[in-house]
Amino acid sequence: MDEFDIIRRYFLDALMPNYVSTGPGDDCAVFSVPSEKSLCVSTDTLLAGVHFPLDAAPDVVATRAFGANLSDLAAMGAEPYAATVALTIPSGDADWLGRFSAASRTCSELHRCPVVGGNLAKGALSITLTVMGVVPDGTALLRSGAGIEDDIYVSGFLGDSAGAVKQLGRDDANADLLGRYQNPEPRLRLGAELLGVASAAIDISDGFVSDLGHLVESSGVSAVINRSQIPVSNMLVKVFGRAVALDLALNGGDDYELCFTAAQEYRDQINAIGKQLDLNLSRLGEIVSKRHSVSGARIVDADGQEIEAAGYRHFL
Repeated sequence: MDEFDIIRRYFLDALMPNYVSTGPGDDCAVFSVPSEKSLCVSTDTLLAGVHFPLDAAPDVVATRAFGANLSDLAAMGAEPYAATVALTIPSGDADWLGRFSAASRTCSELHRCPVVGGNLAKGALSITLTVMGVVPDGTALLRSGAGIEDDIYVSGFLGDSAGAVKQLGRDDANADLLGRYQNPEPRLRLGAELLGVASAAIDISDGFVSDLGHLVESSGVSAVINRSQIPVSNMLVKVFGRAVALDLALNGGDDYELCFTAAQEYRDQINAIGKQLDLNLSRLGEIVSKRHSVSGARIVDADGQEIEAAGYRHFL
């Protein structure tokens, strides 16, 4: 099969919503954008051997790619609207393509994010998704809105995915941790609920400390975080012990949870959102005016002593 045969066989049978007038198979996709809505666009590339194992199952490649990219829309409070997929594969293996396209279709339907086009090439395995979402004009959550004395929150539990990475390839790898790595859940409903509530937000992909650093740098503020408030799952503690679990939570990546800030007046509303979504929302610290470190994020223990921590950084 050549590239056009592969596209026709594996990527042209998805149903398009009525706002898509031209989907895969033409030079461009054509779709309408609702009035009084802003379009949010994000692109991420996942490479074999970096963002997923070289021998990763094709469904894992698809679910990790969709979860990671849609998490960016969640951080903006955006509703998924459309996506394009650029896939580079070493061969046209029918079984691999069938499993990949099936998992991609499942993700697309689950999150109501139709794949409207893309590209296919031969080479080392990689996948690039461009996701597009819509949000009411002027309401998108940004990294730059945190204010002095705002509370700092994080959703879910941190470190599970990083714990899974440490166990990849082992026969005794913990299934719950692997699930968090292989099937990241973008917090799209949370992002939507935070519109008009959160002052700033970011998704946690490179590690909590690193991504919080991006948020406070964009906002021109500094943060103090209490390590004892960092949420870690019982399973992560059981597998690695609390000290290692906390280190993974602070510095590990691939959580795809949301870190956000909000004025103290919204505490009750945020607690209600957590209950409504059945999602753990932890208040970890606050935004302060004076920078305490180069990164702008200071992690302290129960005695107020600063703890060294750093997330993942590309090209280092």
